[in-house]
Amino acid sequence: MRRQWNRKVHSPGLLREFAERFRGYEQLLVRGAPPQPLLLISYPKAGWFAADQLRDAWLHILPSLEAPLVRLYWEMLPKLPAMIVVMLRRRNICTCLGHHHPPGAESRLTRRLSADMGTPVGEIDLAWEAIREWQPRPLSALATHLEEPVFARLRFHAGLLTVLLHELEHAAFPDRQEAEVRGASDEFYAAVLGELLRSEGVPVYGM
Repeated sequence: MRRQWNRKVHSPGLLREFAERFRGYEQLLVRGAPPQPLLLISYPKAGWFAADQLRDAWLHILPSLEAPLVRLYWEMLPKLPAMIVVMLRRRNICTCLGHHHPPGAESRLTRRLSADMGTPVGEIDLAWEAIREWQPRPLSALATHLEEPVFARLRFHAGLLTVLLHELEHAAFPDRQEAEVRGASDEFYAAVLGELLRSEGVPVYGM
């Protein structure tokens, strides 16, 4: 999923990425209710907060959303492999928020899991720092009376869930064009954020 703006790649970010890979990644297994596939979140130690927020979004926010909002995504989930590996990164060099990794482009972790389980295992990556900054629409004025940490948390939850489902849609329907998937994702993000704001007692208009 490509961001709406471009950003130059700086070498300190590359060095930090290499350092995190050298230190190794940890894994968090997230088991939702069917038809949600298992998520195996693989993250560097510095990414534990993002992994925890992604788990909350998958286990608690997604099932709590109104049915019309998530109907298409719930119908998509049974088409996915039983397990999806989610590689969390600070940023992607290409500035994308995430990618679906097609067969043959998976990590060694995913290939090993697939061989051990004897069944396909899907893989995507999410760039949590880029997702935290992502604002597909100018929504900041909607929550001026909320404390900034609260609003930032809601935006992060909405962004993580949106990009996760965006990449899962690419995994379930690899022939769909990016523009088609992206349009639905932008609408989903706005709807989810609006619902999260309303849960905090914020009146939301035009969403």
